[in-house]
Amino acid sequence: MKTCLRCATRVTVATLALLTPAYGQEAQPTLQSLEIPKDATLEGLPTVRVDSTEKATTRQVLDVAEAAKNPLKLRVRDGRFYWASGDNSLLQLNSSGPYTYLSSKPGNYIRLTQLNGKISYVEHVDMKEIGNGSVTWWGELQIVVRP
Repeated sequence: MKTCLRCATRVTVATLALLTPAYGQEAQPTLQSLEIPKDATLEGLPTVRVDSTEKATTRQVLDVAEAAKNPLKLRVRDGRFYWASGDNSLLQLNSSGPYTYLSSKPGNYIRLTQLNGKISYVEHVDMKEIGNGSVTWWGELQIVVRP
């Protein structure tokens, strides 16, 4: 997979910046911006799912088949991010400490951070269908460019 640098957009704090502290330091975090090509997608498969209600919480380590049922896909169009695996809604971006949050509506968000050179994510969705509970997935994202 090749990336066309002419077509790439430097993503900054205003769009998608991941803040990570320098290894072994407790000082100010350093900014590491990602270069995401125009019209790229960020795709990931979760490794863990947690279902929570007032009465119970269950944690499940997902096998490949289960993970494939709940992929995360974000589309980048004109410098904006859309929750393609959700309702294709426009995502608002906010950064706090080492995290970047992408949210569409209250209770639904994706939290990104860089860990060991990878983009780690948490996808959280409030679900009225399960007794005012929530579902949270953990996984890693890849930047995908298709011809």
